[in-house]
Amino acid sequence: MRCQLSQRSNCAHARPARRATPQRPALLGHRPLSSPLRIAQIDRPADVERHGDPSQPAASAVTTSELERLIATASPVEGDVQTLNDIWRRNAMAHGDMLALRDPHHEGSPEMTFRQLHGAMQDLAAGLAELGLQPKDRVALFSENSSRWLVADGAVMAAGAADVVRGATAPPEELLFIAQHSGAAGLVVQDAAALGRLLAAAEAHERAQEGNPLHDLRFIVVLWGEPPAPAAAAAASPSGNSGSGNVSTGSSSSSNGGLRCPVLSYSQVLGAGAEARASGRWQPAAVSPGDLATLVYTSGTTGHPKGVMLTHANLCYQVRNLTHFLQVRPGDRVLSLLPPWHIYERTCSYFVLSSGGQQVYTNIRRLRDDLVAHPPDHLVCVPLVLDTLHTRVMQKIRAGPPHRAAIATALLAAGAAYVRARRVAQGLSVRHALPPKKDAAAAAEEGPVEQGVSWSPVEVARRWAVRLGAALLTALLAPLQALASLLVYRKIREGLGVRRTVISGGGSLAAHLDDFYEALGLEVLNGWGLSETSPVLACRRAVEGQNIRGSVGVPTPGTQLRVVDPDSLQPLPAGRQGLVLARGPGVMAGYWRDEAASARAFRAGGGWFDTGDLGWVAPEGVPGSRCAGHLVLTGRAKDTLVLSSGKNVEPQPIEDAVAASPLIKFVVLVGQDKRELGALVWPDEDALAAAPEAALGPAALEDRLLAEVTRLNAARPDYHPFDHVAHIAVLRTPLSPDDGTLTRTLKPRRPEIAKRYERELTQLLGRLRG
Repeated sequence: MRCQLSQRSNCAHARPARRATPQRPALLGHRPLSSPLRIAQIDRPADVERHGDPSQPAASAVTTSELERLIATASPVEGDVQTLNDIWRRNAMAHGDMLALRDPHHEGSPEMTFRQLHGAMQDLAAGLAELGLQPKDRVALFSENSSRWLVADGAVMAAGAADVVRGATAPPEELLFIAQHSGAAGLVVQDAAALGRLLAAAEAHERAQEGNPLHDLRFIVVLWGEPPAPAAAAAASPSGNSGSGNVSTGSSSSSNGGLRCPVLSYSQVLGAGAEARASGRWQPAAVSPGDLATLVYTSGTTGHPKGVMLTHANLCYQVRNLTHFLQVRPGDRVLSLLPPWHIYERTCSYFVLSSGGQQVYTNIRRLRDDLVAHPPDHLVCVPLVLDTLHTRVMQKIRAGPPHRAAIATALLAAGAAYVRARRVAQGLSVRHALPPKKDAAAAAEEGPVEQGVSWSPVEVARRWAVRLGAALLTALLAPLQALASLLVYRKIREGLGVRRTVISGGGSLAAHLDDFYEALGLEVLNGWGLSETSPVLACRRAVEGQNIRGSVGVPTPGTQLRVVDPDSLQPLPAGRQGLVLARGPGVMAGYWRDEAASARAFRAGGGWFDTGDLGWVAPEGVPGSRCAGHLVLTGRAKDTLVLSSGKNVEPQPIEDAVAASPLIKFVVLVGQDKRELGALVWPDEDALAAAPEAALGPAALEDRLLAEVTRLNAARPDYHPFDHVAHIAVLRTPLSPDDGTLTRTLKPRRPEIAKRYERELTQLLGRLRG
């Protein structure tokens, strides 16, 4: 997936200052021997990104120079998209009878054209209004992904309200807190089972005399199936808090766990809304770009979750500008896999459908079959999905005849070497995008100002020699790459099913996965953002020379990124690691009813949002590099491990490298205040069962996996001796989103893991030198 309640995210963006033209000595193709070190800030102007409160002042002029004048801003999707409601109305007219949604794994396998989708949203909105929903209200939408989720989402906004989103399988106490904290007027819930869990938790509060968190609800709507029998017996309260009373359950008034509001099925509300529209009793609400569209509650790993306020302007900015990274054509098919309440999946869904694309709903259990049954043009996923697909490919290869497995494995290794060498030869390797370390250190001593980096002729010649050597290696490996394409890659591509592009987000993408998919010829775009930024701050582009592996690409047009010292918050030179700040139209309107958290998120001032991520921007003027202006992330500021020696270790690069092992699924690095590092390691149980290591006892398996950790960690290009992992603990209990040890985008959740595995963690820390 951090601001205050203002239209801070709608500020205009000043043009970057003019850059001085560097001298161009006549050496090696007129490459400069010296070029200025720029402040690590990237500004991406956008033509029309000022919405909401017209009185909001523009951002102050940027006084530091722009790091790189990147490719001109792509033309936004049609300018009439000012609110999310505009998308569905426009698409009904532009793509009326084209198929928009296919939901093969839900009741009746529903399909909807764009016209039917818009009509269903309008009918449901009218039905909710009949139940008392008013503009500016909030509706709790607790459900997993489906076509009806999208209808409910659009209906709430068409009624002028905002939805408060969370998955139905989240802990009931968390859902109750969200419903109460948001002041939800109504509840739309996945099914009877989810509602039953929620009502049982609410009744427990009632029995404990703590008050019922759902007491003020005006209505409850069940998306799939019928309400549970006890709930269906609840009818409108005589006090009239359930609205106009034109939608009825057809049953008498009675209490239901302390609630006195109607509980209805999706079909009932949809039918009542269609009748209200036909009789002229309802018209769509007037909605402005600056109006609240949704509250997205964060995971709450450090206490109660916080409600991220996103406006129509925030989300429409994303819809208009994601075309800069990916082109979706009318009729393109996309598999919808991730939870819709995760803003990454949700914004991508809005973008795809706004472009006339077709969305097919799937889930992690059915993904393999659906990749064949509904081969997508584009797949939106998280890195773990790509890792799982890669693991299955390798397992299938190893399960074949030994001679074929050996040939295929060798060709895959040659393919990975080929793409790595080709990146260096083309100047697209982030490993070669930094100035010499001695110059970076000198710049650090001189402070965060624009200092010149002096390139000696010897260093320039060395850089170009590396690039020439890589070009020769690329030429030598090209025949093997061609053979691999003929014998191996084509079959793998057919098995994967993705026809054009994979969009990966929600976590870092390990280098071995980038190598694998690039060798296959499958375009993988890796993006970065947060719930608080709606979400995409930067992404790699599906453009020649712009998909820089190892980076998260360039900013979304209209977004500014700046790298600063984590303590002083002063800007750092390009090439220096620091804390990444962001400012732009996608930044949230604030945390709901939490001014203190909003102030902390904007502690840098000037509208700069603290992302909490560490990274560096590739500088200009590096001989042989075309990576200038691309952002490379190195970890989370709060995850940094500080050893007793004073050395700082970023866990993410080490964990990503170790995840390349087919035997390892998850790794969590530990060692705060110790002299050495340790790691909690979860094996890939499927791969382990098919490997010789399955016969090993616990101690022998630990030794084997520690050897894997050591080998892959030491092979990293930026490995230091203090990065050595001295001990590991092997854990066989799987991590899961259901128990909170994984996020809903399948990343390890460190605080929950530390609590759940306290005994194992304490034992491991006891083995590390203090």
